[in-house]
Amino acid sequence: MRSLFFLLFGLAGFSCVKVYSQTLETKTTSLTSQVTELMEYGIQNQAFPGAQVLIFKQDTLRLHQAYGYHTYDSITPVSKNHLYDLASVTKVLGSTLALMKLYELYDLNLEAPVSQWIPLLKRSNKKAHNLKQILSHSAGWKPYITHQNLVYNKKGNYKWNTLSHSKSKRFPHPVSDSLFVHKRYQKKIFRRIKKTELTPLGELVYSGMFYFFMPQLVPRLSGLSFSEFLNTHFFKPMELERITFLPTEKFPKSEIVPTESDSLFRKQLIHGWVHDEAASLMGGISGNAGLFANTTSLAPLLQMLLQGGSYKGTQYLKPETIALFSQRTYPEGENYRGLGFDKPTLEPGEDRYPSPLVSPETFGHTGYTGTMVWVDPTNDCFIILLTNRVYPSRTQRGLYQLNIRPKLLDYAIQN
Repeated sequence: MRSLFFLLFGLAGFSCVKVYSQTLETKTTSLTSQVTELMEYGIQNQAFPGAQVLIFKQDTLRLHQAYGYHTYDSITPVSKNHLYDLASVTKVLGSTLALMKLYELYDLNLEAPVSQWIPLLKRSNKKAHNLKQILSHSAGWKPYITHQNLVYNKKGNYKWNTLSHSKSKRFPHPVSDSLFVHKRYQKKIFRRIKKTELTPLGELVYSGMFYFFMPQLVPRLSGLSFSEFLNTHFFKPMELERITFLPTEKFPKSEIVPTESDSLFRKQLIHGWVHDEAASLMGGISGNAGLFANTTSLAPLLQMLLQGGSYKGTQYLKPETIALFSQRTYPEGENYRGLGFDKPTLEPGEDRYPSPLVSPETFGHTGYTGTMVWVDPTNDCFIILLTNRVYPSRTQRGLYQLNIRPKLLDYAIQN
């Protein structure tokens, strides 16, 4: 009798596993079909020439595909190992990761004035602002400065201490294949940020300007450069081979997806150089933009965040650190942002950003070039989309008009 019981129990368990496996297979097939149709629709309607998509859910890689081509000439197919410009996704998978680790290593007081680590701000209207205010975009900092419009003289030529078409000791940092920025130009960027006026404290005004200070703040606290810090604490131990600043120093251009034919500033194809103009004037290494990567090298970072800081048996961040940074910073007010992380907006229904179906616990970020990363702990999943939606021009708005990113999120959660 006892043997019969265990036999029947074992058969029932096997049956349950089989049903679950069949259900998962059906959902994966449905997801693949929906995403493929969506990506092909986007390419056909010139929302982007190509893309990489990765969806991880319930401990399973549900989808990992490359679609389309580098450009609309259909010459170079997108491969899963090719690199995209992450744009503002750098703010979370570069700057925010670094800040979370610095918070743990050096017991950063998030409510202490950030000017204690950035001396330039001590005699400014920003001297009392703290990381909690700044990272939740409620400190009143101006959204952006178009530094690229300030490099010309009255004759329309570059000012002597801004840009040059020749590389030299005075102009060492490439902005593009044939344009180099003055070695002291970063100081101009910082001085302009220091002098900017403020919007009212407490109002949600998205600003990327603090992130320009990350290459200063990180070495001041850790002794490592911004890049070295990320490599030391995350990228190298996690064996992420294809995430980097200045990708042309490590990879051939054939493995880097072109971003935009820039007709406004650099007046050439932006290929292997950061698309964001201000980040390019920082020498390509900034906290607001500059990282290039493929989906394969981003997935472990997001899996680590989804799993409470753990990845392949190593604890990279504490669960409580991730919880602190990824929750709403001011839950009693109208500001929906986390510390560095973007969050779903508060209104319910179809207009809810980034998708009607994501949970309130969701966190991530999007990028101007058409990229996005979102982690949804409640639905136990994360989604990565990499595109160059600004090719051939930033006037391309199809990614938004066709609701590509919200639909992709919905498909991931529904399946």
